[in-house]
Amino acid sequence: MNISTIKGVRMEAIAACVPANKVDNLEFAKAHFEEDMEATLKALGVVERHVAVKKETTSMDMCVAAAEELFNKTGISRDDIGAVIFVTLTPDCLMPNNSTYAQHLLGLRQDVATLDINHACPGYVFGLWNAALIARNLQKKVLLLDGDINTKYVSPWDKSTALLFGDAGTATVVTPDDTAPDWHFTFMSDGSNREAIMVRLGMRYPVKEEYLQMKEWEDGGKRRFIDMQMDGRAVFDYVVDVVPEIANAFMDELETAGEEYDKLVLHQANHFMLKKLAKAVGFSHKTQMPVCMNKYGNTSSVSIPLTIASELAEPVDKVFVIGMGAGLASGIADISLSGLKNCGVIEKDL
Repeated sequence: MNISTIKGVRMEAIAACVPANKVDNLEFAKAHFEEDMEATLKALGVVERHVAVKKETTSMDMCVAAAEELFNKTGISRDDIGAVIFVTLTPDCLMPNNSTYAQHLLGLRQDVATLDINHACPGYVFGLWNAALIARNLQKKVLLLDGDINTKYVSPWDKSTALLFGDAGTATVVTPDDTAPDWHFTFMSDGSNREAIMVRLGMRYPVKEEYLQMKEWEDGGKRRFIDMQMDGRAVFDYVVDVVPEIANAFMDELETAGEEYDKLVLHQANHFMLKKLAKAVGFSHKTQMPVCMNKYGNTSSVSIPLTIASELAEPVDKVFVIGMGAGLASGIADISLSGLKNCGVIEKDL
């Protein structure tokens, strides 16, 4: 097992932004599907979702709003930012990247390094790892932005995805600090099953008129070719069978156990799935596992920082983080949130 240990960094501040528009999931299900979906919704754990309504809204808008909130509330100087990392699977465009434009929109120095990461569900952990490495190397604060506008590529008539996804953006500042506890990371990637969760829009799938037409597929979903498609069973098996093995081996290497952590912060994929995962890695889902997907849905990689921003207002220290899903891939981290300035979640008309 590859383990990356990073010394001398801490998470200084975090903020999140979601669209003000709320979708009642039960009412949505009644309007879009003929059968009773209450049992499905109970298993998913999504009561409502925040969904952008303006066509021009992107992940950039939500992340910039979150970053502005963070700067305004914490007093962190924009001049102290040495790098910007933007995690997203829904960038404004293929070129140039989001992080470079975010530098401009936020009025940051032009000598900052800018980097985009496309990693969907486990993306925040990969972003946090890179932010920590860069902060330690530059001895400068790193602004980590993570946002996705999933609903633009989710069909409202596809039962496997329509009731699950929401939109959100976050901003995190990672700061060099020689007194901070060590952070530990491990990762797993298995691209052999990448079609378990997929958005077929890119150079291998250049846009054709036929890709924009709604049609019914063999799996029963009704969607465009470019809409997200998900094999729920394949994802479930990966999360409950494979991910616990990696997480438990990681804790064995660190000589830690679930009861030693204050919180278990998971990618908000599916509430039933999360409870099984928590049990499999030795955590209590009732006392150690904060949940925000009931309010925001699955927001892809954004769900981890969104959970921290929305559910961990009270100070916590030792946290175990698991991002898992698309790829299929996982990012797992043992970090401290001691001293975190939590700016919470703002709602914007987007």
